[in-house]
Amino acid sequence: MEERKIAMLRVHEQNIERYQGLLRTKLSDVETHFIERRLSEERFAIEMLKFMSRGVTPAADHPFA
Repeated sequence: MEERKIAMLRVHEQNIERYQGLLRTKLSDVETHFIERRLSEERFAIEMLKFMSRGVTPAADHPFA
């Protein structure tokens, strides 16, 4: 995985840690929902980076290749 993507993964992981810390504090319902949505977005971003880094190419005999 290239260094730029590794750095982006670290940023997303740090954001997740920060948001999880915020969830351990006293928040309103609106704030909690906002943080939970941001956590979901950060986790999705990590999964997308991992998926895009696989470098999987379709097999030559695949009907949709």
